[in-house]
Amino acid sequence: MGSIITYDMKCPECKQETGFHDFYYKNDEEYFFCENDDCRFSYKYEWKRDEDSKLVTRDGTENYKFDNLIMLETVVKDGVETITELNQNKDDE
Repeated sequence: MGSIITYDMKCPECKQETGFHDFYYKNDEEYFFCENDDCRFSYKYEWKRDEDSKLVTRDGTENYKFDNLIMLETVVKDGVETITELNQNKDDE
């Protein structure tokens, strides 16, 4: 799996350059974590998977093209995790 890692990225919450960003360009999944001890904000975009780690599709078929997959956004802010199922892929909004 190919990824691009960026260190010292500016955090969207605390505005400090203490973020770690990892973007998997082959599957379009993305992860961010702020290493500032006073912040610890994080987010990730991942494809929805079932209990067997198999990709879940919008139409329930085995059509695993990107436009038929379901993207989940997970945000951790102030220690509270919020998971949102996006209606579109993250780049389409």
